[in-house]
Amino acid sequence: MTALNRPDFPKYPTKANLNSDAPVEWIGTISPLRSDLEGNQALVLALQAIQQARADHGLRANSELARSRLKHALSLAPYDAELWLALAVLEAGQDPDGPGAIESLKMSYLTAPSDARLMPLRLATVTQFDALASPDLRDLALGDVRLMLTRQPDQTPALVSAYRQASGRGKEFLKGAIRTIDPARLRTLSG
Repeated sequence: MTALNRPDFPKYPTKANLNSDAPVEWIGTISPLRSDLEGNQALVLALQAIQQARADHGLRANSELARSRLKHALSLAPYDAELWLALAVLEAGQDPDGPGAIESLKMSYLTAPSDARLMPLRLATVTQFDALASPDLRDLALGDVRLMLTRQPDQTPALVSAYRQASGRGKEFLKGAIRTIDPARLRTLSG
């Protein structure tokens, strides 16, 4: 996979097939004004780093390179919600309660509030650590849950997956949100 083709943003980054031996340095020299190429390559690197970190149960040095590339790509294209979400996941792996993870996650919500492709990973990320302490993120995550339950019924397995991976606070948030929006679906969390 190269930067010429942006990968589809996976619901579960650990299952994405992102094998690539393509050098990353050539992009800036070939076309310095092509933010789409920078963004594509940064996303590929970030998803590879996320995959590797989850497989190895810890972040490696390449996550630092991926974060650096993401920040550069976001300086060129700050409207790209996929890049913000990838940065939030990498930042959360480094410091789950740090401002980098929380602010990147907020930007992912604000730049694409109803993008169904991003909802599963966004919800899983926001419920895994104490980002829900932020009232803004709590409201934004509630919007994802509402859309997933009312307009995206095929996303129910993603809700269940987020619940299983969630922290104690995340589980309580999801139970409360589902109880408020669609109480009949509350039993799906335990099944």
